[in-house]
Amino acid sequence: MTFLAFVLLLSLGICLVPICFLRRPGYQRAQDYFVSSQYTPPDVVQNASIAYALRMATFGPFFAWGASGDLWPAIISSVFFGLGLYLIYFLRRPLLEFLDSALRHDRSITVHEFIAQQHANDPSVRLLASSLTIFAIAGLVVGEALGVAAFLKPLLPGSGASVDLLVFGTLLVMGLYAVVAGNSGAMQSAQLQLGILYLGLFGSTALLLYMSASEVRPMPPYGTFAILFVAACCAVQICYRRIKYIDTGPLREIDADGNDRDSAAMRLFRRFEKFLNVCICLFSVLVIVVAYIELSFAGFAAVARDSVAALQAGTRLSAVGVLALMLLPLFHPIVDITNWQRIAALTKRHAHEDEPRRRAAALRGLFRIYAVESPLLWLFMCMFGAIAVMATDTPAGADVVQAFMEQLASQENLVAALVLSLLLVGVFALALSTMTAMFSASLCTIRYDIVPTFWPASAAFEVQPLEEATARRRTIVAGAGLGLVIALGCYLADASLRISFTSSTFVALLFAFYCAQLSFAPLILGPIICQTGGTFKTVSPRWALVVLGFGAASGLGAVTLYLLTGTEPWLWASVPACLGSGFLLYAIARVWPRHAAPA
Repeated sequence: MTFLAFVLLLSLGICLVPICFLRRPGYQRAQDYFVSSQYTPPDVVQNASIAYALRMATFGPFFAWGASGDLWPAIISSVFFGLGLYLIYFLRRPLLEFLDSALRHDRSITVHEFIAQQHANDPSVRLLASSLTIFAIAGLVVGEALGVAAFLKPLLPGSGASVDLLVFGTLLVMGLYAVVAGNSGAMQSAQLQLGILYLGLFGSTALLLYMSASEVRPMPPYGTFAILFVAACCAVQICYRRIKYIDTGPLREIDADGNDRDSAAMRLFRRFEKFLNVCICLFSVLVIVVAYIELSFAGFAAVARDSVAALQAGTRLSAVGVLALMLLPLFHPIVDITNWQRIAALTKRHAHEDEPRRRAAALRGLFRIYAVESPLLWLFMCMFGAIAVMATDTPAGADVVQAFMEQLASQENLVAALVLSLLLVGVFALALSTMTAMFSASLCTIRYDIVPTFWPASAAFEVQPLEEATARRRTIVAGAGLGLVIALGCYLADASLRISFTSSTFVALLFAFYCAQLSFAPLILGPIICQTGGTFKTVSPRWALVVLGFGAASGLGAVTLYLLTGTEPWLWASVPACLGSGFLLYAIARVWPRHAAPA
């Protein structure tokens, strides 16, 4: 455990390095801190976005589905998540026009401001939407922290206080990553965490395949398909990423004379990043080699037969559950403020320039990789669950993640110890990349949408540097208060509810927080889809508040009914209820002439 603690501290400390390089003594404008302090390379935005998408809330259910051989829920969710990201790209024109205007005037770049502008620019609409986002972010960060606790408990049995301290330490590190250098530092740290995640995930997969191959035993059809998929996934990544899993460019811009202003420490850090890229590539090749050996031993005809059988097995999930797994990943990306923040950071360099082609190429590159690699890695996590239980003889049950960790901890051999070390390092990178992005997005929401409600001077055009520094301090203080609420919520949820990482109760709470954000979908998509002759179809502020309130309340109500009755259809009905009620009320508002807003 001493070695494992050292490895964890080392990986967390390395992720602080780019933040320290990007730290600045002062920020003249809000966007310099909450969007990007300098031009952010597209590869960094892309990698940070992928790291954000690979969250603990996804890892738990996907691991359980893979362990039980129920692959179709994971496949459906992954495909529709990719479609949800492409939906943003298809609807990019009004979004980019809004972001360009916001960046030029240093105004709010958030989804809440976009909603408010489309519906009579009412501050109450912006305040309600931003409050729902803060509520959702707090709950989802708690979910990530509970996922970390679920991995630690089997390693520290009977040491609840130690687990709590480690989880609270993780929350402190999250705040440090998000606050010290603003969103630029958060993105640079997240892309480095993606590299650590790749190292841990690919390395542990290669070693688990070795453990499985060393003991000749019959494999279930879904196990064969899982081995085939992880090998194919690594091969695809090697083809298009080659050896560049994380960006190794300079952290500062080149000056007017063309001289690189990096220090010796920065150059040393870039060498480390290049070394990390090589290690990830080697583990990817190792996965392919070991998988090929194991599959060739089984016979490729049998591999094809088992893969078809695994896909023909169907799913035990109900029809309404399948519908929820289609709608949630399809609509959540466009209502997620983190994606708006990342697009703003990518387009910031071109906000004052006439470079539509370069911006279009950058966006196209971002979404092409983001919308393909994230679903592939979601499925990789599902297949990892199948390989994990197959290699360690872990019974597939309700607490399969904890059982798998206990199996690894109980095996006293070098391979199991390496798997445990790599997996735990990857898990912390997985959780922190998502938590940091969410916390940074919450700070952006507080600064742009909540602070101006109580201090109007902070929303004025060209805020003075002194006033901007005051607004930023107030934002960080409010963020610290939010962090305390998150820590308290995590402690209470773990102590009183005793939520399992893969239980339906855990999924229900996540759905409740997701529904708070999904209520934005009608007010975003409605004006864009109903656009006619260059005029947006809007609703009055009162109707916008009704759509937001009833949409969120419908989802929360369905989850509450599930928690009270234990009837599973209510759980899966929360997402369709949230979206269905919101779009229905939006349609009613459009044909209600007394309350329709003028175009």
